[in-house]
Amino acid sequence: MALVATADRPYGWRARVGMITPTPAHENNAYEFYQMAPDGVTVVMTSLGVVLADREASYGSAIDRLEAATEEIMSRKPMSIIQAGVPLIAFQGWGFEAEVLGKIAKVTDTPAATDLGSCILAMQKLGIKRPAMLTPFDPKTHDKLTTYVANAGLEVSGVKSILDEMPGQQLRGYEVSTMDLGSVLRIGTQLAKDTPDADGIWITGALMPSVSTLEALEQASGLPVVGSMQAMAWQGLRLAGVNDQIQGFGRLLREF
Repeated sequence: MALVATADRPYGWRARVGMITPTPAHENNAYEFYQMAPDGVTVVMTSLGVVLADREASYGSAIDRLEAATEEIMSRKPMSIIQAGVPLIAFQGWGFEAEVLGKIAKVTDTPAATDLGSCILAMQKLGIKRPAMLTPFDPKTHDKLTTYVANAGLEVSGVKSILDEMPGQQLRGYEVSTMDLGSVLRIGTQLAKDTPDADGIWITGALMPSVSTLEALEQASGLPVVGSMQAMAWQGLRLAGVNDQIQGFGRLLREF
């Protein structure tokens, strides 16, 4: 989507979506949001200060910063707020999403949702019960995510990490965020073939580019696909009152 500037209104004349990201440095989140967003919708971003090299050690301080980050976002008057980053919630266990949303609610009554909650809702909308999960994460994070979503009636039927194809199998922001889309599509397609009992694909971890692969992956696999960035944009738009049927990014945005 190309933003259109006119003399009589701002870019976000229709809606503004707030996004609280885990890390301060990122490049794909805003780019992928604008690929999907209709004209007149903008995204406002701040972060929780997670340092990828520290990962778990920085999750507590990130959650402690959530209310301050919400105040920062609200200075720009968004119409919805999305907390991005699935590990922040999954590592704390089922029920922690309510605490996160409660911290946001202390600052504002603006409608809010989380990355993990948006993904779960998206999978439920699409009728997915046994997702194959593609991530940029390590086995420990996979276990946390698998356990977490089981509480929502989702049985992860297979897992693949893109780290398996990276030197040292380390989560490095630059290498993950700049991987080519063909690799994401190839790995996701192979995951579907290797997991014949899966009824959908879940691409979680918005650091990894995915939005431009979703339509092709659905066609190649014959399965519905939910991606973190797609689900967050979908939920952020819907909470902000933008209900357009958006083409080209999978069934979720096209049908719900």
